[in-house]
Amino acid sequence: MKKPIFLLLLAVCGLHAEPLAIQITNLNGEPTAAFLLGAEKDGIVISTAPTGGSSYKLPLTNIREMTIDEPKGWSLAMQTFASGNYAEAEKLFAQLGDEFDKLVPLQDSFGSLSRLYQFMSLQKLGRYADLAKVMDKQLANPLSFGAHYTEDFVDLEGWALMGKKDWLSLGAFIKKFEDANPLKLPQAPFKRLRTSRLAGLCYLRAVWNEEAQKQPDLALMDFHRALTLDLGSDTSLVRLAAVAALRLTDIKITAAPKDDKLTKQAKSLALVCRDLGGKDALPKDFEKYLK
Repeated sequence: MKKPIFLLLLAVCGLHAEPLAIQITNLNGEPTAAFLLGAEKDGIVISTAPTGGSSYKLPLTNIREMTIDEPKGWSLAMQTFASGNYAEAEKLFAQLGDEFDKLVPLQDSFGSLSRLYQFMSLQKLGRYADLAKVMDKQLANPLSFGAHYTEDFVDLEGWALMGKKDWLSLGAFIKKFEDANPLKLPQAPFKRLRTSRLAGLCYLRAVWNEEAQKQPDLALMDFHRALTLDLGSDTSLVRLAAVAALRLTDIKITAAPKDDKLTKQAKSLALVCRDLGGKDALPKDFEKYLK
């Protein structure tokens, strides 16, 4: 049986979102125009009237394909996120999540996707404790994703654990992505993953090594990996890793002030912070390395 195709182009529609128009094709190829009211794991609740009258549940097994019309405002929310204005994007997607909460059980629905983008916005903003809170709250209504979005959602779990400072759970989370270590390296290599995922995992493991394991040298290694993996495409992560690496390097310089190699490393890290992070990205305590 052909898997349903969900074309989910979504938007902000006001505090009480109106039902979205949906076009459905059944297994016999017959089309139906309706309004989407809600969803369950095995079906959707629809009505032939926008007011919700005469609603009924249609099992997913009876659907060949369905397309949900784009509500107003989704494009704006996505553009806001893409522009890097994560503070405003978080607000927009939080509102979307509230409005379309009833659609969360539908895989890759905008009910789930709006929460995913809200969570990603919080992660980009460095609001890890807030991320942990909203993700814990969402456990009562679990989000539903296909393979395309699952990786992003799983990765957010690690950032939420860091936000809770739950080092035991964060350590267990990281180990799920580590490969075998037959050469007994100081720490195991990661499995073959997308470089963007690896960069984030390196940062999380660096924080775990520093905070939980009290291993600053191992932490410094992973902060540098987070800086360079994926060619530094995630500038917010690069800035985080650069500041953390600079802080640990500064401690080393305090213990060995005549080490020119460390001083050059500190200057390079300071330049990364200044050039990629924008105004005030470089902490004032480290501006000395730019002189």
